[in-house]
Amino acid sequence: MNKFKVSIVLLILVLASSFTLHKFYVGVFQIDYVKEKKAIQITSRLFIDDLEKALHKKYKKHFYITTKDEVTDANKFIEQYLEENLKIKVNNKIQNFSFLAKEQEDNIVICYLKIDFKDKIKDIDITNNVLIDVFSEQQNLIHLNINGNKKTLLYTNTNNNQKVKYN
Repeated sequence: MNKFKVSIVLLILVLASSFTLHKFYVGVFQIDYVKEKKAIQITSRLFIDDLEKALHKKYKKHFYITTKDEVTDANKFIEQYLEENLKIKVNNKIQNFSFLAKEQEDNIVICYLKIDFKDKIKDIDITNNVLIDVFSEQQNLIHLNINGNKKTLLYTNTNNNQKVKYN
């Protein structure tokens, strides 16, 4: 009977540990057009450890994001990584964004980006490959708030480009 109880406990521990080993790979992006500020504001929320893996894979160095040991030019590398993996075209013109700042919230790094844009947005075409180069299961949600219209888009490794038209 003791062996049976031990086997059951071990089985439960193995099953429980297998559930905790699987990680959920998701990034969340908020894109707002603020007409009064003549700007498209972008906020990205990514797991710090996932972003660090992507940066390490690309640049072959450790960044220690949001710690006391953070590399002094970490923001520059984060901006470059995001520029290469998040492409935004507005009215059929590729847009460059500025990296404004980042902050930590628990195990998430929040990056603030801005595109100067004064014209009316007729369409927005977004390609999002952020973290997909490291995690094939990565999913990125983009919440759009453009011209008062709200929409959520899901990006995966097989669906990394979407276009939304506005009146």
